[in-house]
Amino acid sequence: MEEIFDIVDSDDKVVGKRKRSEVHGNPNLIHRSIAIIIFSRDRRIFLQQRSLMKDTDPMKWTISVSGHVGQGDTYEKAAERELKEELGINISLTQIAKYLVRSPQETEMTALYTAVSDGPFSLSVEEIMDGRFFSSEELSREVKAGKIDLSYSGRIALEKIGWLK
Repeated sequence: MEEIFDIVDSDDKVVGKRKRSEVHGNPNLIHRSIAIIIFSRDRRIFLQQRSLMKDTDPMKWTISVSGHVGQGDTYEKAAERELKEELGINISLTQIAKYLVRSPQETEMTALYTAVSDGPFSLSVEEIMDGRFFSSEELSREVKAGKIDLSYSGRIALEKIGWLK
């Protein structure tokens, strides 16, 4: 059965609901998502490489955890669920921002969280191909050299915290 998402307006008020396949092909339908950036104790960021099976941005690198908020769910519950599903952990999260992400294929109201953990993580093989920690300098160097191709929403989240310009 296909996931159903709440459709929201630019003020994050629910105005309807639609199937996942509809929102991923229509940038006029704003739906909710979460993004989590995990810092190590020495201030590196854990990034993941999305699997080939992902319907958006397969094989691209992105922030530690991301996902959609299901119909009737809260940002907090979705963040906790995605953290457990993708990395196999439960840790304390701090919401630092909420913003609109408009890509060519979809529009998301995204709640951005941060957390601190050195792992170990149990990566979901269905969702994640690879993952590792990066310093700010290492990430910038690898992006500029073309060794890492960032997802659209991952790049925006990293810009929000000042790691990319």
